[in-house]
Amino acid sequence: MIPAGLRTSAPERLAGAVGTRVVRVGDSALVVAGSTDHLRDVASGPFAAEPARRVRVVVAYWRHTPWSVPVAPAPHLVRHRVARPHLRRGSAVVSLRYARPVPLGDAIRSALTALAPTTPWPTAPPTPGPARFDATRINPRGRRPCAYGPDAPRLVLDSPTFDAASLARLRDAAAATVGRHAGPAAVAALCATGVLVDASALAPATRAALAPDLLEVLDAPPPAADPLAVEARSVRQRRAALRAHATGLAAGSPPAVSAILATRRPELLGPVLAMLAGQTYPNLEIVVCLHGVPAPADLATALAGRPHRIVEVPGEVSFGTALGLATERASGALVTKVDDDDTYGPEHVWDLVLARHYSGATLVGKGSELVFLEDRGTVLRRRSGTPEAFGEMVSGGTMLLAKGDIEAVGGWRPVPRSVDLGLIQRLVRAGGTIYRTHPLGYVYHRRATGHTWDPGEDYFLRNSSATWPSIPPDALA
Repeated sequence: MIPAGLRTSAPERLAGAVGTRVVRVGDSALVVAGSTDHLRDVASGPFAAEPARRVRVVVAYWRHTPWSVPVAPAPHLVRHRVARPHLRRGSAVVSLRYARPVPLGDAIRSALTALAPTTPWPTAPPTPGPARFDATRINPRGRRPCAYGPDAPRLVLDSPTFDAASLARLRDAAAATVGRHAGPAAVAALCATGVLVDASALAPATRAALAPDLLEVLDAPPPAADPLAVEARSVRQRRAALRAHATGLAAGSPPAVSAILATRRPELLGPVLAMLAGQTYPNLEIVVCLHGVPAPADLATALAGRPHRIVEVPGEVSFGTALGLATERASGALVTKVDDDDTYGPEHVWDLVLARHYSGATLVGKGSELVFLEDRGTVLRRRSGTPEAFGEMVSGGTMLLAKGDIEAVGGWRPVPRSVDLGLIQRLVRAGGTIYRTHPLGYVYHRRATGHTWDPGEDYFLRNSSATWPSIPPDALA
């Protein structure tokens, strides 16, 4: 078990104190949970199969989000009411009434559509196995940057269990040693949270059930005593665990993704196309939109080996219109926007797809925490939002969402600038959700001129916590 004394925030202590309660009176049920994470535990717990016609769900600690959506339609649901706190955080209540009894777990999942909405993408039917876990419940969400520091707690887990309270405590932990009795599913799930796992004591049968890619990470030497190196190891470990052991991901092919690259600067195409061609994501199409510029002579060669489309649009149309025309030609169910002057690591697209899977968000992306000031020859890290959390903004050059969701809100705005912001604002107004995953694998470039938003280089230097003379390899882990 995870030590109860591990540092937690005041809201998490409140949520932990409330825990979960289920009270039955006839065909009515009252469900009280400390947080939405606790509520998910109830939805898959021992009460989930019990029938009920009237259900009231109370979440003691619910944090304000930028979206507000109703309960999604469900079989036999005839009436519902959602009461959210007027302040930014507090208690939330969802009342549900059904025409006939339904399993309590189904009712709780309906309540979650209003309190923690998700947008899942189709996956292959789950394949049963000894090393599968539900990544929508066990994932890196809430992982805090302080977990990569030298003073972060280190745990010993003889019999890992993963309820909401345990996961909340793991967010600050740096590492965990697991004992011989840990099963493969528990080990894989622990790896997916981002806690660095010492698996040297695992039983041979458990090791045999883990994916080779995950074992390769677990067996690698410990990272250097540097926060970026520790974070890079955490990212590699969680990535391997999710790809190989998450139910719905491990069994089938991942969804088709189209990377949209619109440019007026053909001289920049060589490096960015090489980065896209080098992506490890297997189902990736590259859509190059030439915005009023001719195609370079070697463009077809640079795109060889990847499915691709070349879209030529007149230079007089707006940037938003150019993006819209390129998106129309994309064949992927998911679309990600790529900027021609930024740096992308080889696992970048995989990171976005994994984050979409475990968060269920409408739009996922990364923050511009790693910044390359080209004129100064300096790479820096700065504070920019909260990683592994729902929020209101991601970097425009990292956005990934369904092509259908772009179309549902009217497409890209036909304007010359602030195209990313316009799409995000319309998604939020339509009830969409935004999730920011970890920042590694993406470096935002700044030049002295040429940006539509230019607060000056001092703005980035003022908020920096670390600097390097070039992009460190771990930044592109």
